Amino acid sequence: MSQSKTMNRLFFYMKRQRLLYTGLTFTMLLGVALDLWIAWFLSSVTNAASAGEMERWPFFIGLGTVVLLFIGLNSYLDHYWKTKVSVNIRKDMRNDTMEQLLKVSVPYRDDNHSGELLSRITTDNQAVGDGCGHTLMSLIKNPILIMASFVYLLLIHWQLALICLAIGPLTVLIGGIFGKLMRSNTGKLQETLGHMSAFLQDVLGGVAVYKTFGLERKLLRKFSRHNATIVQLETNGGKVEGAATSVSEVFGNLTFLIAILVAAFWVAKGSLEVGAMLAFIQLMNYLVGPFMQLPGQWASFQGSLGRADRIFSLLDAPTEVENLPEEGYANKVFSSLTMSDVIFQYSSSSIPVLDSVCFHATGGEVVAVVGASGGGKSTLFKLLLGFYPITTGKISIDGINIAEMSLHELRGYFAYVPQENHLFTGTIRDNIADGKADASEDEIINAARSANAYDFIMGMEEGLDTQVGERGTRLSGGQKQRISIARAILRNAPVLLLDEATAALDNESERLVQDALLKLMAGRTTLVIAHRLSTITHADRILVMENGRIVESGHHTELMRQRERYYQLYTTQLQKEVNHQEMLEQD
Repeated sequence: MSQSKTMNRLFFYMKRQRLLYTGLTFTMLLGVALDLWIAWFLSSVTNAASAGEMERWPFFIGLGTVVLLFIGLNSYLDHYWKTKVSVNIRKDMRNDTMEQLLKVSVPYRDDNHSGELLSRITTDNQAVGDGCGHTLMSLIKNPILIMASFVYLLLIHWQLALICLAIGPLTVLIGGIFGKLMRSNTGKLQETLGHMSAFLQDVLGGVAVYKTFGLERKLLRKFSRHNATIVQLETNGGKVEGAATSVSEVFGNLTFLIAILVAAFWVAKGSLEVGAMLAFIQLMNYLVGPFMQLPGQWASFQGSLGRADRIFSLLDAPTEVENLPEEGYANKVFSSLTMSDVIFQYSSSSIPVLDSVCFHATGGEVVAVVGASGGGKSTLFKLLLGFYPITTGKISIDGINIAEMSLHELRGYFAYVPQENHLFTGTIRDNIADGKADASEDEIINAARSANAYDFIMGMEEGLDTQVGERGTRLSGGQKQRISIARAILRNAPVLLLDEATAALDNESERLVQDALLKLMAGRTTLVIAHRLSTITHADRILVMENGRIVESGHHTELMRQRERYYQLYTTQLQKEVNHQEMLEQD
């Protein structure tokens, strides 16, 4: 994104803070005036001392005291309002970025690691806010202070003032050259930091795996490589900033020294007062100092623009909805669900994941989907939920093509219980209540009872107010699954999607979860992906999927009688369970 486009988009956030920027403009101009006053005061006091005008001392002391109060108050307001601007812009950008993260399409999320996206809403956001506050106001103030000081220098001694002109064009050139280098380096640095954030998130979420498989050294080597790249980029950034500062200081101090020597020469000749020379020196500080700071500040601001580019690239990502849907919506009327010749393939692949899939489910019917891993079972659920657009074919609910529905309306037909359920950080009550925004306490308790979760919840010290921990780490697999079921019960949607909801549980937990699922399925149309085929023998229809196609369809008894693919899957799994049970009995 070009610098002008980035600035225009940042201006959208900055104009919301126009009242604060108005205040900052006042404090900035007052600060410049007070800086110039210091030069005048230095000149006046020095000249009065040289002339022996001691009677003016009470006036100088009183005036100095009053101005010091103004300086203190102005400095406080200036710093506070700069911080307030930064905080408010960060807040607005965080809200917009978070809203965008909730609206982006599932394919976009698949292509971008959550740790990388997280860095844009945290570290990038922090840098942009600082750039729009302290850095930007300094970039505006310093040129004004430079020009005001130069005008004052002209009034004192125009020949000396002209010497100072040499530093201006040079500093602008330095800022332009090093600013571009800094922006490029900052973009690469933030991208690398995003990769590291993603890597760390993976590591922190996989403690059991890396400890079990002894991956500590391997992960440390990977981290070290990320770390070395970051060090290199940060070092390069330091070189660029150091070079900009060094060149600026050399030429700035050179200009300062030449001006001082010439000023001393004019004093020696008697054409310049000592007080004027001291004022000139002070003004030179206001002139040379800001000039030397400009390249570094410009480079820092360029870095902020680079980070803003990363945020705006996320804000420009494709979204599945224009506005976030209302909470707790669930359709109550449902009669049928139909998939007609549905073909689906990911954009990155030429091989269909689903190939000419057709089936029909009516109200209250239980349809099981079975087959080997990679056969397209979970993808089928993702298409029903509108996570991906189908390539060809049609999905209809009550005779209406889901392509003609809003995603909010479509998803209102479904409650979903995944194999790897997700609980949000918070209390058990919060997670159950996610099923219905305005759920009462009695509704939450009844849902917990129906999910066989109430007893273990009440057995905890804080009951429903128990914190579940990150992703529910304070609960067992069976407990998390039952809370997930309670959430689905509370949603009370007409169609239930169960994705191998008992696959990873022990026998006791599976029994409790299976009992809860039977209560949840009552009166609902249920599509269930089955891990243990013995749990779906009661299904009204069983769909056998292989390589994205439905190869068999029928009731358990009917499919067993055909002695084809389902029969092979069922008998093989049954034999494994028998062998496993015999091994346990022998032990």
